[in-house]
Amino acid sequence: MKRILSVMILVLISACSSEPVWKAEPQVWDEFTIHFETRPEIVRMGMNEFLVIVDREGRLHIPDLLVHIRTNDSKWKQAIPDGALGVYRRALPVNDVQADQLHIRLRYHGKHGELTYALAPQTTAAQ
Repeated sequence: MKRILSVMILVLISACSSEPVWKAEPQVWDEFTIHFETRPEIVRMGMNEFLVIVDREGRLHIPDLLVHIRTNDSKWKQAIPDGALGVYRRALPVNDVQADQLHIRLRYHGKHGELTYALAPQTTAAQ
């Protein structure tokens, strides 16, 4: 019994010590603050789900907002609203985690905007 308990504790500890999750800083467009999350939490090569979270002065429901997203090597795709939560979802391919970017195009009441986010922390090469 002690052996099983010890194994379970080790499994729990290892599960809690996963890679740190990096998040891009939110950006502001018009009256909206926009940031994104991914599933899986750490972006990997292949298909990743992108959750674009849009907030307007603490209010999450924004009717009439259209959100399109793409990565460097994909075409623009409309992100699907997740209810009235201010969350827009879409799966897109990622070919190079360090070089690819997430591009977000917004359209709201005749206004258009575009934001670009890195998918991983930017590193500078040593000279």
